[in-house]
Amino acid sequence: MLFSELISSISEKIPVRTVSISDCFDIRDTALLDGVQDDFQNDVLYIGYYEQIGSKNLPTHCVLVASAATETLESAGNDLALAEEQKLFFLFNLAKSLVDASRSKGLYAELMDCAAQTKSVAAFANLAASKLGNSIILLDRDFKVLSCSNIYPIDDPLWAQNIRQGYCSYEFISAVNDMEIVKNAPKTSEPIVVTCYASPLRKLSSKIFQSGHMIGFVVMLENENPVSPQHFELLRIVSTASGDVISKFAPYLLPDSTQYQRLLYEMVIGAPADKLVSYIAKLVFPEHMCAVRISQSRDLGQKHLKEQIASKLKTLIPGTQLTYHENGIAALLSPSGASGLTNEQFALLGDFAKTESVAIGVSNTFFKIEDFARNYSQACHALELENRLRFGQRVCKFAHYAFFGLLGTVKNPEELSSFCHPALSRLHSYDSENNTELFRTLETYLSSDCSIKLCSEKLFIHRNSLTYRLKRIFELTQIDLCDSNTRFLLEMSFGIGRYVGDE
Repeated sequence: MLFSELISSISEKIPVRTVSISDCFDIRDTALLDGVQDDFQNDVLYIGYYEQIGSKNLPTHCVLVASAATETLESAGNDLALAEEQKLFFLFNLAKSLVDASRSKGLYAELMDCAAQTKSVAAFANLAASKLGNSIILLDRDFKVLSCSNIYPIDDPLWAQNIRQGYCSYEFISAVNDMEIVKNAPKTSEPIVVTCYASPLRKLSSKIFQSGHMIGFVVMLENENPVSPQHFELLRIVSTASGDVISKFAPYLLPDSTQYQRLLYEMVIGAPADKLVSYIAKLVFPEHMCAVRISQSRDLGQKHLKEQIASKLKTLIPGTQLTYHENGIAALLSPSGASGLTNEQFALLGDFAKTESVAIGVSNTFFKIEDFARNYSQACHALELENRLRFGQRVCKFAHYAFFGLLGTVKNPEELSSFCHPALSRLHSYDSENNTELFRTLETYLSSDCSIKLCSEKLFIHRNSLTYRLKRIFELTQIDLCDSNTRFLLEMSFGIGRYVGDE
């Protein structure tokens, strides 16, 4: 609000004499002169006595009590007006209300301009947070984190965790929905104050609407400045702008929600099975299923994930149902084969993973939809193990990584080496002393089902060279690969070596 506009409005209520007007800066706040201010801000209107300014220069904008001392200020170049002493506090309250109202009216336009220029919900959130003086978080109606500000640190452990994982847990959501203040909250964007034992900060929450439908919430954390009456008005404006920004610039944040999608999401965030009976009863599922986790190898953003990758996956494997979880996709696939995904389906997923720069984890086959969350964890675990062990696979079947997952449950991993077959240690030593590759040869031979042809192709050596190496291995280790138990112990030992070696 410009000084000239403000003084004009004040003059309608009380007499004010204008000394000088420059209108160089917009006024965004008001303050009383207290005699101890070190400096003056260019966007603040200061009100008080000239004597409280001391030896400092006049503020950019000020209204002073008229006195003999102010007569010398007739030629001042700043925004300056004079008022009667008995009207001082009335003038301050009036000026503050006018500035606050002006700021509120302009906030919506400023937020929308920011979103239009940046096409970024994150930039919008940061601007809103700067206006509120506190951190904000945008959530959809399922309590997924759509965006959050980062100009102020979020030290609240509970909300830091929610933001880090990208969603709120089922336990958290249930606790919030059970609060009386939430149950009785108005069906409007009117903000409410929320407190809970698990989070030390008070929150101001406002519902976000789009075309008359509630689509989420904007939550302000009381982490920098205490909640004030002004925050209620400003957050209501931020909430209105949030709905419009998402609608115009980021509709991908709120993809069409189906009953299947909501069920899968409830499952992956920890909803107990007995709470989902009514959901499950309405839906039809295939006889056997696989859970899949898809993560982007290169972060191309939520828009690409939801509009490109998800759409192509549904086309690739008809009947796929999916939801979004931890910046990736949680999907339910219907295998073509009686025992799981067919080789053809795995080949399709492999090409898809390469083309779209994604990594895909695939669970074991299961038969009850209630087991989706457990099997989805298998798919996630397969990707975690691939990231650690680096087999170079884009499509990771949990069955191929289950042994390494089992090793991960051992309390003292350093003791695993004591269970390895002694032949491996002998070959390691021999290779180091003679610059040979007998250790790798035996590992490849076992992984090739003891096939001379396949193993020689993998090692890029002649069959005769492989035969010579195997003969030398048998001489050094005295192992008998015709014995199934020996083969099992050797394969287990190679697995332990790989797992421990990557610790």
